[in-house]
Amino acid sequence: MKRSDDVNALGTRLLSVVICCYNEAHVLPEFHARLMSAMRKLQIRHEVLYVNDGSNDGSLTIFDELCQTPQVRCLNLSRNFGKESAMAAGIDHAGGEAILFIDADLQDPPELIPLMVEHWLAGCDIVNMQRSDRRGDTAGKRISARLYYRLLGLLVDRYAVPQDVSDFRLIGAAPLQALRAMPERARFMKGMVNWLGFKTIELPYDRVARGAGQSKWGPLALVDLAIEGIVAFSRKPLRWFSLLSASIFVLTLLYIAQQIGTGSLDIHDFILGVGAMLALGVALVGEYIGATLSEVKRRPVYLLSSTFGGFSKRLAAPATRQLGKEEQNG
Repeated sequence: MKRSDDVNALGTRLLSVVICCYNEAHVLPEFHARLMSAMRKLQIRHEVLYVNDGSNDGSLTIFDELCQTPQVRCLNLSRNFGKESAMAAGIDHAGGEAILFIDADLQDPPELIPLMVEHWLAGCDIVNMQRSDRRGDTAGKRISARLYYRLLGLLVDRYAVPQDVSDFRLIGAAPLQALRAMPERARFMKGMVNWLGFKTIELPYDRVARGAGQSKWGPLALVDLAIEGIVAFSRKPLRWFSLLSASIFVLTLLYIAQQIGTGSLDIHDFILGVGAMLALGVALVGEYIGATLSEVKRRPVYLLSSTFGGFSKRLAAPATRQLGKEEQNG
């Protein structure tokens, strides 16, 4: 009897698999075939939600064809907003009690989805997939990723930032509800999910080479992502600059006192050093002001142009970042 109840309980649960895509037409057919093959092994109900992040390579036609299959839907963003915004769209429109993010480039094997679901059903709130082998990445990307995770680990000390964990993860009901309540516009999903806490597990896997095409993450894009993550989740750079400023101020006073005592006061070198420090500080503070500006403008994280499969013909982006009561009344 208990076995029958367990099966019935599984049949009421719904998993949303969200795939954010930008110009992946060359791999979409193979990816979708492998994805659906893996999904058929699940004992729970599921849906597939593609987020077309402004692709211009013919992906739109492919998505239209894929969405002829039941339980497959697609959101078409009005332009390329970036992966973080595309994931926000997936979170807003997914119908499942849990979400699983996976890329379409075949570096993240869809065949691992049943294992992730198994750990979720066993009680894990968040299932992270951790790369144990990055031979599928270029040498430059491996080095930059290593430096990136070490830097985040140094700057973020209030919660753990697991290394080599990408956006290939399953997020259960409780953390998903918490994510939907977070009002950030300058979004950094890796930091947001780790900040949540909850019962989390990392499962190692081998990351293979891309199925086709080139990575959309160039060196400048990775640097930009790193800065966004640091600004969003760490105040340490500001604290370090404050301590540095205080130290230089004290040293300057000591130097002036010593030079006055010897009668050879010449502070030109210190003026140059202090000027350079102030220029660095202004740039640092500017990054935080820029992040604040993104929040106070309150622009939508994304906009939708059309949808396929089970949506209305035209669906506007929901107001997921609601105004506070004070703002509504004021």
